Amino acid sequence: MADTEFDEQQWYENFRVTRDTFQFILNEIEREIRRRNTPMRQAISARRRLAIVLYYLSSTAEYRTIANLFGVSTSFVCSCIKEVSIVIVQKMKTKFITIPKREEVKEIMRIYKDKWQFPMCAGAIDGTHIPIIAPVVDHADYVNRKGYHSIVMQAVVDSKYLFRDVVVGWPGSVHDARIFSNSGLYKKGNEKALFSSDVSKTIQGCNIKPLLLGDPAYPLLPWLVKGYPENSNTSDVERHFNLMLSRARMTVENTFGRWKGRFQKFLKRVDMQVETLVNVVVASCILHNICELQDNVFVGDWEPDVIPLGQPPAVSIVDAVPTTDATDVRDALAQYFALEVPHARGGRVARF
Repeated sequence: MADTEFDEQQWYENFRVTRDTFQFILNEIEREIRRRNTPMRQAISARRRLAIVLYYLSSTAEYRTIANLFGVSTSFVCSCIKEVSIVIVQKMKTKFITIPKREEVKEIMRIYKDKWQFPMCAGAIDGTHIPIIAPVVDHADYVNRKGYHSIVMQAVVDSKYLFRDVVVGWPGSVHDARIFSNSGLYKKGNEKALFSSDVSKTIQGCNIKPLLLGDPAYPLLPWLVKGYPENSNTSDVERHFNLMLSRARMTVENTFGRWKGRFQKFLKRVDMQVETLVNVVVASCILHNICELQDNVFVGDWEPDVIPLGQPPAVSIVDAVPTTDATDVRDALAQYFALEVPHARGGRVARF
């Protein structure tokens, strides 16, 4: 498989990045993935190594198929994916997956407010399951609530469909709340070190700092809001808040959709050691961000050639004792929406 075999459309379909973006990525990592020729063998070029990884991520093809396409051995494909992914993570993660700084936070919040009428939102958090072949050790731990083996990725995304924080590798049976409470994100948030401390706004008498939006699987915190429990006692104001939060949280579902649409490897069971897969997944998130930042068009009809395994449903947690600060923030936002944003009509929020 060579560059000259493809026109622009075929190139994009096979590698899911433009030629310019491919070259940008190659320039970032070429020195680290280049190998020298030996008297016995000519080395596979850095360009071909990167192409192998991108093709692997973009398709559901098996290792042997990829090996035949690129004229290499199956074992080389496996080692190439492992080595290049490690380099991408080590060289590029701190540059392309970052918690936004002050001015970025303000821009993200502006977009959430303009598009979804949700103030002070700096991102949304959720988890997604990546199907795997059952590992030999502790395989039962990896069975999720849908009954298949998986690892979990927890991600924070922003209003531009960029990954801002990712935690990858927990077994599929582990609850989202446990993954969250053991993450660096949780520690920073509770220490008030996640976002710039001087960004805030008073809403309905409550001083609110940048927020993440979560689903019922997450705890209610001063910096992470989730919906009110839905039952016969839920008020109209609370239901309206839940609707507004659900609309704004679609950014995380859309980001996962774009990521898995672009890199379809994660739609079917991945045959790889978990430790290696963690790096491959993080590397793919970095590559996704680069594609979004460089305006690589997401093709809406990139249809998977396999039927994706369903995601396990979120398991709600009951907050033992939500802090007053956390409930005050949610209540203030609920009152704000009741006063400032028209209520749902026919299941949709009226535009204004």
